[in-house]
Amino acid sequence: MKKIVIYIICGATTLLTSCDASLLDIQNENTLSTGVFWKTESDIEAGLVATYAMFYRQGTWTRNIYTQMNGMADDGVSYAGWTELNEYTKFIFTDYNFSECNTKIWREHYTAIFRANQVLDNIGNVTFADETHKNDLIGQAEFLRAFYYFYMTALWDNVPLVLKTSSAADKPVQATADEVLTQIEADLEDAFTKLPSTRDSENTGRPTKGAAYGLLAKAYMQHHKWEEAKKCLEWIVDGEGKNYYDLVSNYGDNFSNKTENNKESLYEIHFSLAHRVGFDQTDNYLDPNAQLGTQIEMNQAPTGIGWNNIEARRWLVDYFKRERTTDGKYDERLFYTLWYDGAATDFPEHPNQLIYGAPWNSDWGNRVFIKKYSTDALPLYYWNDNNFRSLRYADMLLLYAEALNELNTTPPAKAIECLNRVRNRVKLPNIENSTYYNGTQITTNKDAFREHLKIERALELPLECVRWIDLKRWNIDNEATLNELKTRDSDFNNFIINKSIRMPIPQSEVDNNPNLSQNNQY
Repeated sequence: MKKIVIYIICGATTLLTSCDASLLDIQNENTLSTGVFWKTESDIEAGLVATYAMFYRQGTWTRNIYTQMNGMADDGVSYAGWTELNEYTKFIFTDYNFSECNTKIWREHYTAIFRANQVLDNIGNVTFADETHKNDLIGQAEFLRAFYYFYMTALWDNVPLVLKTSSAADKPVQATADEVLTQIEADLEDAFTKLPSTRDSENTGRPTKGAAYGLLAKAYMQHHKWEEAKKCLEWIVDGEGKNYYDLVSNYGDNFSNKTENNKESLYEIHFSLAHRVGFDQTDNYLDPNAQLGTQIEMNQAPTGIGWNNIEARRWLVDYFKRERTTDGKYDERLFYTLWYDGAATDFPEHPNQLIYGAPWNSDWGNRVFIKKYSTDALPLYYWNDNNFRSLRYADMLLLYAEALNELNTTPPAKAIECLNRVRNRVKLPNIENSTYYNGTQITTNKDAFREHLKIERALELPLECVRWIDLKRWNIDNEATLNELKTRDSDFNNFIINKSIRMPIPQSEVDNNPNLSQNNQY
């Protein structure tokens, strides 16, 4: 009976249409396919916005990456009640498929890269009214792809380098960290030529030339390409960039939701509480009203207030207090960075201090909590709207000093100037006039200057997802450096040379891809 019906229908169709096969191609109005998408400028814009949307995932910049990047470094520590969560920051990797700090971070970074690749693969087929706008979109996609690969190399080193829109059947080939960094550099060099120098107020969340050169400088530094890094940093500090970037007078303005997009920011990840939706919404990739906030504050707030997944090491407090300012006070970076049991006494000029809206709890004892990116919210909401400053001018000044030092036999005057600009902002004396550090040796000896920069960067940029990257650049994967780190951070007693410098690749990825090998010693 079914065959008869089919024959009748087919016969009727033949008479009316000569069996035009195109009539069988019916578009599902509820789902867009690649056959009908990627046709217009607005399609490209939408694809790019979808790439930006990956900032708002738990495995990227909503929450988990802060725990992992800060926890593995020597300035952070996790005492989270979730055992696997805190062990992953202590170089104890028992479950290679642990979702919060491995498979989720991996998956969501590659989703972002996939979306950037879609934009780059399809934009050439679209006619644009304005070629400058087209190039801008290409530059943005290149920046975002490079941005995500930069953090993948920081965590895993050897990852598949996927530069075309992928399919589920693909088995991408694994690349070395050097190969990935080289691609990051190529993306950002091209992005710099295509991105504008500034943005209007409606587009402040999109990268500029300064953002491209800032990230490119960091990539070159990791590659120890000092001359190439110098070129980028010179543009930012002494070239066109000096018209746009500078240190803000108040260090704390770099971490407040009231002073975002200031002159010290080269690039910020923008967060918003426009959609105050429930907790689970952040995992829904398809929900157009998904949460656009960050959980950084809840993630680092003490138990009883927040989740307490990450906090600070006590040595930071001690290092901050080793040197006084020119007016005899403690370094204000300590006040804006950390909360600890003696903070009220150390900073009487800031009375009635609270941590995350609550008074200090004596049960917390000698522990140190992260104050950066906290807000005035009480009680804490699951999210806040405080932009994350992923590229900061002070970082660029110290990188410039480092690159110049590496290129010379002794620290040049410009390197010393850049270091002093960072110190002077918080009323510390020029390094040559320091009453604690041997300024004469630091300013005349290449090795001493390099070692001091490690201290200055620890105090200027702690708990900003920078320190782990720094430690990798300085080659912590050796016995002498490792022994030094152990004196500050007992977690490094678990560190195994030529293994712990990178995380294990999710085992599910290794099992499903014959072109992917597990990282060394895992």
